[in-house]
Amino acid sequence: MIWRRIALVAVAAVALSLLGGCILSPRSPDGPPEGDQTDWETPIDTDTVLRNIRTALAGESINNYHDSFTEDYRFHVDPQDSLDAGDEGTTRYANWTREDEVFAANGVFNDAASIAVSFSNVEAPQEEFDETFRTEDYTLTVAWQSGPHVNEEIIYRGRATLWMRRVAGRWAIFRWVDRRADPPINDTWGVLRGDYRD
Repeated sequence: MIWRRIALVAVAAVALSLLGGCILSPRSPDGPPEGDQTDWETPIDTDTVLRNIRTALAGESINNYHDSFTEDYRFHVDPQDSLDAGDEGTTRYANWTREDEVFAANGVFNDAASIAVSFSNVEAPQEEFDETFRTEDYTLTVAWQSGPHVNEEIIYRGRATLWMRRVAGRWAIFRWVDRRADPPINDTWGVLRGDYRD
């Protein structure tokens, strides 16, 4: 009888130590889901959001790209880009959400051989509040392997005002206001987005 109690106490002690190790063991910070091959940094500032977008595009990581935008994200195209799309422009860009953003990016990933983007800050953010904006000139370069521009490298340029929100210490974009570069030599990223909207 006494041996049985000793055995039960020993089994209980081993089980508790194993369980305690699982509960109390440090966990890695939230990041991309399994299988994602690009670098992901927890977006503790707005610069990191842009780095995550840059690496997500270069690595064609739809999950990391998705996580750079809030659930209530909206994209606003340059008014002239909408007008240039003619009758289709109204529906092409209306009510653009995170789901539209991800769908368009996935279409580009499918047709592109490589993607690179650079941002150049025009107006810095004030990150002491939980909402801020920053204005960036961007250059997006896509080398196409299929689609309407097969075997071409196309450069898209513009200026984006990126409204960002911090939730639980993580920044993400909730509004992207796209404008043409001055002078408007290249199409904007907005034109590319519209070409790939469902």
